[in-house]
Amino acid sequence: MPKISKNAGEDQAILNAKKQVAIHALNVGINGKLPTNSYFKEQHNIVAGTMQRALNLLSESDALSTRSKGHLGRIVTDIDVGLCWNIAKLKPIQLLMPSSGSIEIDCLIKHVTTKLSQLNIPYFIHNQPGALERIRQVEAGNSDITLVSKGACEHPTLTAPTGSVKILEPNTYYCLKRLVIVSKIDTNAKDWKTVGIDRQSTDHTDFTLCEFPSGHAHQYIETDFRQVPARVLRGEIDAGIWHITGSPVPLYFAGLQATEVTQVTTRSKHQAISAAAFITNPKRPELSSLLNELRSEEVALAQSRAFESEDPYNKAF
Repeated sequence: MPKISKNAGEDQAILNAKKQVAIHALNVGINGKLPTNSYFKEQHNIVAGTMQRALNLLSESDALSTRSKGHLGRIVTDIDVGLCWNIAKLKPIQLLMPSSGSIEIDCLIKHVTTKLSQLNIPYFIHNQPGALERIRQVEAGNSDITLVSKGACEHPTLTAPTGSVKILEPNTYYCLKRLVIVSKIDTNAKDWKTVGIDRQSTDHTDFTLCEFPSGHAHQYIETDFRQVPARVLRGEIDAGIWHITGSPVPLYFAGLQATEVTQVTTRSKHQAISAAAFITNPKRPELSSLLNELRSEEVALAQSRAFESEDPYNKAF
């Protein structure tokens, strides 16, 4: 008959203490304050001795380091998000991402999924068009993390996100040089009477109204922004703003051209809204520590390398 450890109950108590401490550490992040011993005793029935032993074990395994603030609790000075996540036995992350296709978006998605894999955090990924709908799904707790532009994140039709938000540098969601006007070859601005506009996309609407202001004899034609090249080719619109994506048929092979946006207001709008923004489920505060693992400089470097290695036949210019 196998022997039962006399310390089995204590071992379980310590495991529980480690789990609860790890959860709270992920919730507050580095420089955040852990609850007091009294809180852990009242809420989780963890006595002071067990709490201290759990903290020592977490420190010895390099999962968590803290600094005592006496009766005020402890400050988190270092945290291994992956180790704490698995010690806490937290459930997998549900990612809700935009459709892939542009280099910027593909690099952003790869960055977050690579980080999760390195941290040994399980995840599932789903794609959903429409930034505002993705935000609503995360705010409702149906998904855990979404990726949108800073413009969508701060759009006036939405209340401020109640989950954690990580905003990267400008250009990370839309690179300025890859935000172009598509038209037929050998046409210019004076020939562009009908202009595609995607009013389901707040960013596309903003960019279009900046580049093609109302009152300048433009007729706006409702157009899915992804379909701008096809609709120009079919003669249904004269021009439209397009975010360059990979295509088996380069624009110039189809008789189309891409030109840079020219309006000062468009470029100013781009600077204001072109940063990538990650938004988390407000019901999962532990996700805030994960956002701290995302690095704007790493994303920018990956995007730059991807632009340089892009197949020249797929380049819009």
